[in-house]
Amino acid sequence: MPPTILFVPGIWEGPSVFNHVSSLLSSAGFKTSTAVLPSTGTTSPGNPSMKDDIAAIRRHLQDLLQPAPETGTAEDVLLVLHSAGGFLGSEAMQGLHKTGSSSAPGVIGIVFLAGAIFPLGHEHQPLPFAVVDGGASHCAQPEKLLFGDLPAAEKSAWLAKLQPQPAQGWDGRVEYTGWKDVPSVYLVCEGDELLPMPLQEQLAGLAGSKVERCSAGHVPQVSQPERVVEVVKGAVEEFVRGVDRLKS
Repeated sequence: MPPTILFVPGIWEGPSVFNHVSSLLSSAGFKTSTAVLPSTGTTSPGNPSMKDDIAAIRRHLQDLLQPAPETGTAEDVLLVLHSAGGFLGSEAMQGLHKTGSSSAPGVIGIVFLAGAIFPLGHEHQPLPFAVVDGGASHCAQPEKLLFGDLPAAEKSAWLAKLQPQPAQGWDGRVEYTGWKDVPSVYLVCEGDELLPMPLQEQLAGLAGSKVERCSAGHVPQVSQPERVVEVVKGAVEEFVRGVDRLKS
């Protein structure tokens, strides 16, 4: 059975950025699910923190790895992590990855989409591409940094869907890096103006990821969904083969 695909969005965007990709993969016979960051759409003080987002992703992942009541079985999971979802999802999978020849379900790999990746122990700093207004953090120039490769009408529609992030609670330390325990593929978005291509290549090298490429801006699942689907399908095939080799 193919793995369930769990999408993790970045900050500001919400889960709807994966609707089209999820629909395409579902039509191709894949089970998909999308995590929600509880901090997105909130403002400080009293907001959910980055660690609350990680905990929410982890609970979602644990639910997917539980046997379904109707079948008594559970599938492995492939993580697809966008932008800040790269470090959030990587930390959330601690202890939940596929190990050795175990028959227990687990995370078999990661696909990073212009993913932000940090080493173990990294202490998060204020984002250089964010502006703070009171208790809210917003993307500076989202029309350029997030959606610069979209036609005007689509760009306006997606800009209207952006939500604030809280100004506080994003100064934690990286406590686990899941990409050290599972294989990964990194989709480098060559038109990205938020995380420039050389930085993405550096991050892919840090994670030891296989590199795929596209010409998209920072949100390829919106501007080039077919390419994202192609990369995800290729990763599923590659990672499942790796699991099968471990079992043999």
